[in-house]
This record gives sequence, C-alpha cells and structure tokens, in this order.
Amino acid sequence: MPISKYTEIFTVLQRRIDAKQYEIGDYLPTEAELTREFGTSRATVVRALRQLSLRGWIRGVQGKGRVVLGRPAIRFAQLPDRVKHLLLTGEDAALQGVRLVSAPARIAAALGRAPGVPLLSGRYVLAPRDAPPFGLRTVFVPASLTDLTTLDPEGGLLAHLERRNGIAAGRVIERVGARLATGGEAAALRLPEPRSVAVSLITVLDVRSDPLLAVDTVLAREAAAMLSTYDL
Repeated sequence: MPISKYTEIFTVLQRRIDAKQYEIGDYLPTEAELTREFGTSRATVVRALRQLSLRGWIRGVQGKGRVVLGRPAIRFAQLPDRVKHLLLTGEDAALQGVRLVSAPARIAAALGRAPGVPLLSGRYVLAPRDAPPFGLRTVFVPASLTDLTTLDPEGGLLAHLERRNGIAAGRVIERVGARLATGGEAAALRLPEPRSVAVSLITVLDVRSDPLLAVDTVLAREAAAMLSTYDL
C-alpha cells in the first residue's frame, strides 16, 4: 500500500534532519519551495510540517519560517519496562567499582569509537534484596562526559547525563542475544557451568544521533536474538 504524500514529506524531512542535511538552528525550505520539490499542494506540505512541529522536530518562528530543533529527546516512560530497568540505578543495582578501560571492540563499535580508546566503565551487580543476583551490568561512558560514582541511586543514567551535562537522549537501541556464560560471569551469578545467559547491549544516542553511552548487561536467562530501536 503506497504511503500518503504528507507521510512521504514528513519522513524525508526527518531523514534529512537525522543526516544533518538540515542542522539544528537551520531553517527549513519555505512552504512554496517544498511544494515545488514534492510536486504537491501547499495544504499537504503544511500538514507534514505541522506533524514535525507537534513531535518536536521543528518550531515555527514568526516572520522567519520553521527552525530545526533536531531529533526530539526520548520520553523515558515510553520505553519497554526491561529497557527502563536496565537504564535505572535502583536499589537492586550495587555499584562494584569504576575504572578507566580500553574500549572492547563490541563497545567501541556501539559508541562509534576506535577499539582501545579510553572509556569510563562502571560495573553493577543486579540483585533484589536478600535474593541471588540475576544480572551483571557494565556501563561504558566517554571519560570526558561524567563520573559514574556520583550517580543518584534514585535516578538513572539518562537523568544523570541530562543533569550534569545538559545532554538529552534522542534514541535508544537495544540488541539482545544469548551465549554461554564465562567462568567469571557464572561465578558472579551463581550459575552452574555451562549455562546460557541473555546479553543486552543498549546504546543511548543524543538528539543528533551521536552515541552517548553503552550499557552491556548479562542476564541469568535465555533470550532469542533480536534488534529493537525505540525513539519518537
């Protein structure tokens, strides 16, 4: 089924903003220019622009046009419960230590950096009160961004970055798979060896789609391989 013309315009403009063809602070082409480009009516263009404005991608400026705001900040409440939980620092997350590490290849790729670059790494054991641990979570952040030891236990990683650095998350990508636990993981999670575990790699990107942090979690249960993206 073909998409509507206004949906096409909306999608094309979104992609151009994501690709930085229109930078934050730029003005979009005028309604007349977009009408000619897409070969449609002014009313259709206005409808597409209205949707971009309602969703926070652009803002109208009287007498000047529509200014680009970039990808909207993610609404934390809209994320799946599993992802929200892994991005929070609740009572069941005990920080084991923070150190500078050389970025493993998998994490470097998620953060768009070269393998081996210095990253700040914080490891948490996930365990409910008076119960065996169910996961190991490692957070990787560029060393210039934040100090993980100052995380508010009642807040979360996204809120912490926003408070300390004025950074707003625009997209969350999660990759989930399954593999055999390493000896160290099995010991920490009190699992018999060999044992299959779920692995979740969450990458948080800002509104410009630049990676901010990676959350690598091993969970004491299996999961089918999948890839999910959550954004506005």
